[in-house]
Amino acid sequence: MINIPLKCSLLLLVIGMLSCTPDDSAPLQRTEVPDELVGAWEHGYIDFEFWENYQEGYYAGQYATPSREAMIFYKNGDARFYRYEFARNLYEELIDCTGTVTFNEDGTFTFYPQQGRKRFHDFSHDSNSVDRALSSEELADAKIAGTRGYIYIGESTPPAIQITVPGSAPYNWYKKYE
Repeated sequence: MINIPLKCSLLLLVIGMLSCTPDDSAPLQRTEVPDELVGAWEHGYIDFEFWENYQEGYYAGQYATPSREAMIFYKNGDARFYRYEFARNLYEELIDCTGTVTFNEDGTFTFYPQQGRKRFHDFSHDSNSVDRALSSEELADAKIAGTRGYIYIGESTPPAIQITVPGSAPYNWYKKYE
């Protein structure tokens, strides 16, 4: 026969094991965004209003370039990321994500996408076209998530952020005023 202290020990063990399951309500990684970086930034023009009401095959905004991206930083560490890529008469891809951002002590920031959308239009094979949520693997792609180096260039007009990504030449995001 099991004595009462042993029963209590087993009960505590079971309760302890149950409490070791992951906590999905854990806070998201984020830091407050520096004042000069709050707002929308773009590399290549992206029309946000047109983006939301986009029709396949019409390019996302003016000044079509093969690849462009934009990011919106909110003071509280929330962020939105947009990426547009196309090869004329072959395909176009629009990706947008929401998530959080941390600004690190070493001149980098890290974007943590939580959810996103992919719109892909294949001009040659329409059956390959999709409009769907991004998978967890796609959200982890280095073109979207991860750490980027940055240098704020406040004396340019408009202000700019020089972005560095491993394996790529530096490029600028410019402050977007609308």
